Amino acid sequence: MNAPASTAAAIPPSRTAQRMAWVLDGLLLMLCALLVALSYYGFTLYCESFGCLGRGLVWMLWAVLAAGGSAMALGVRAWQRHRGLAVRVSGMALALMLAMGAGHFAYWLATTALR
Repeated sequence: MNAPASTAAAIPPSRTAQRMAWVLDGLLLMLCALLVALSYYGFTLYCESFGCLGRGLVWMLWAVLAAGGSAMALGVRAWQRHRGLAVRVSGMALALMLAMGAGHFAYWLATTALR
């Protein structure tokens, strides 16, 4: 017997869903650009005489934004897949955030934990 075709796959995505996907993909890419800028600023920021409070705050802000952005990227990707939309941009944004997170963790491990 042949399995019946899925009704979700047979219905093309609406224009509203496509526009919403473009907006969410754009927001994810802007968040990636912001994380790259914060990374550059965090790596080039020097410790002042009162300690490395500023650098720690930048790193904490980066971690919070990266964690929230990764969760958002996973949600957007699942929603796009459910609607039958392309998931290439949200997947690329998720991969970029995870790669930056791994790089930050490796840098922190090499400079702080293994000292």
